[in-house]
Amino acid sequence: VAVTKRYNHLTTNRYCWSVLRLFALALLVAACGRTPAPNQRSVQRIVSLSPAATEALYAVGCGPQLVLRDAWSDWPKEALQVPAVAGFTPSPEAILAAKPDLVLVHFPAPALRQALERAGVRWQAFAPETLAEVAASLSDIGAACGQPAAGKAAAAALLADVAQIRAGVAGKPRPRVFYEMDATDSTRPYTVAKRAFAHDLLLVAGADNVFATADVPWLQVSTESVLAADPDLIVLADSDAELAAQTPAMVAARPGWQAMRAVQQGKIVAVPGQLLGRPGPRIVQGLRLLVTAIHGPNQP
Repeated sequence: VAVTKRYNHLTTNRYCWSVLRLFALALLVAACGRTPAPNQRSVQRIVSLSPAATEALYAVGCGPQLVLRDAWSDWPKEALQVPAVAGFTPSPEAILAAKPDLVLVHFPAPALRQALERAGVRWQAFAPETLAEVAASLSDIGAACGQPAAGKAAAAALLADVAQIRAGVAGKPRPRVFYEMDATDSTRPYTVAKRAFAHDLLLVAGADNVFATADVPWLQVSTESVLAADPDLIVLADSDAELAAQTPAMVAARPGWQAMRAVQQGKIVAVPGQLLGRPGPRIVQGLRLLVTAIHGPNQP
């Protein structure tokens, strides 16, 4: 089944949220859709089932239109005043009861998609694989909620920041990085591959992903495969995970990992998974912290 990176539908769509998020990504890989013509109907009531989309709504000035959110949408603080539904398995009935004009999702679960289609509720889904697509999603959300100029401005600002950061690390040594996104099973942690936007984050930040060749968004890897990759640096994006949060000391103590140069040299750094894992307006903040983790302080 073809994967649709970002798509809209008019008649009907914490980042590591640990094992739950990984399953959600698996469903995304199985999802497909189409992009129809724009809908000009006024949007007054929005349901967001994606933390990144929720943050984007507030960034483009559409926060007041949010009437229901998923439980993981916890930023900005104003969003916490909005009623919430389960983040992983939201109830279609609860969503329809909010009488939305628009539903924003990361991936369209089949039951929800069918319920929205039957009710004639417009939805949009966003699953960006690159920073350029993250920017495009800001523009799209602005257009969808009635703030197209603000959406375009947010997208342009993000792209300008990314260009500045990319230029700032140009010419610096590029370490080979193992990016850990979930280690609920520390013998088989999850990492990102070439179709994840976190892979693009590594490239922009001036590093190379040791598992870049896999043509998937993410994958589970064995201790042996990480040892064989022998990265220069280990980046822990699961240091603030709600389940099985990791520390450099915990990673260094894993059986067999002492054979890696990164462990021997103490090159294990923690980064904020919430910032790096949400493809929304705060991604540049996470990117700057990633640059510091890779190249040291006083970076652009």
